[in-house]
Amino acid sequence: MIKYIKDIDNNILDIAELKQLRACQHTFSSSKSDIILKKKYYESVISFFDWYIDYCSKILNGKIYSDKQISECVFRADIDTEHKLKEYLLKSIYTSKEYVEYLKTKITETNIHKYDHTVTGLEIDLEWLIAHFEVHYRKSVTKISLNSGRRKNLSPTDIYSAARTLFFIEEFDHIEDLYLRDLKPAVMFQIRQLLEVFGRNLIGYYSILDKDGNIVKKFTQIAWDFIKEEIKQTTPRIEFPFDVHMILAINGWSNSFVHSTYIYSSYIQFFALKTIGVLFYSKTKGIKIFNGKTTTKFNCADIKINAYNSLKTDFENYLKSRMADISIEWMDSKDVGAYIITE
Repeated sequence: MIKYIKDIDNNILDIAELKQLRACQHTFSSSKSDIILKKKYYESVISFFDWYIDYCSKILNGKIYSDKQISECVFRADIDTEHKLKEYLLKSIYTSKEYVEYLKTKITETNIHKYDHTVTGLEIDLEWLIAHFEVHYRKSVTKISLNSGRRKNLSPTDIYSAARTLFFIEEFDHIEDLYLRDLKPAVMFQIRQLLEVFGRNLIGYYSILDKDGNIVKKFTQIAWDFIKEEIKQTTPRIEFPFDVHMILAINGWSNSFVHSTYIYSSYIQFFALKTIGVLFYSKTKGIKIFNGKTTTKFNCADIKINAYNSLKTDFENYLKSRMADISIEWMDSKDVGAYIITE
């Protein structure tokens, strides 16, 4: 049961473990060489983590969600109904618990200083999540005032600072000197680029050119748009060994970050990184392809394509219905990021 402090038509979360963590964090930051303060800080982190894991466990009551179920909620572009919000909060509780459990296995008394920025950002996001879950899902109270907060978007200065930090990273002696608040969201840029390149490789082309031979930049997402339509067919020519809707959701989410610079909670970024691993996971030692040979690809999962030539033709028509006078620079079939089963 969450406790609250009443404050004139409002409520403030009263979580002893979180208060203790912030107090220990403050004293540790004033003297990071003090061994006793470091030990207290570490113990307060673990104590809060244990409290949070227990809080989530009681909510979930043993319920397990698939990556698809989580993806459908936490990567939504719009949360415009009460039902969607409640589902978003519940799945966020689930994946944040996973992230806290992961961090608990990595953080030690020896390395706690390296995780200081991570813990600071996480405790702010978890307080937000707890407050919104209590208000909107459990409806324990009508309003909760937060004790903490953070800037939600990266500014041009933040992005410039992160770019400089990454490029000159060798000049930093200690990881705790890196300002991770600005740096870690670069993960979302990389996820977006990864998916753009992966989709292009999956269809099997290098670039899309206009009539003058210049690369058409507005089609960066066209491969996934086409794939989205292809999988709606009764017998899609592309076979995925995982639910591709998860990847489509992450792709939309990462694209929105590029344009909005909204910094999503670290547990959402953690889930996205974990989930896109399916793009590269293979269960086989080789697959027999169109030329009769058994081959193994190390840059993609066991994605299979049937009737590849017709797929290419349809993709080209799909493009030309959006822009006439374009051409496609196709890859050699051996370089396609999928197993071509039949041509």
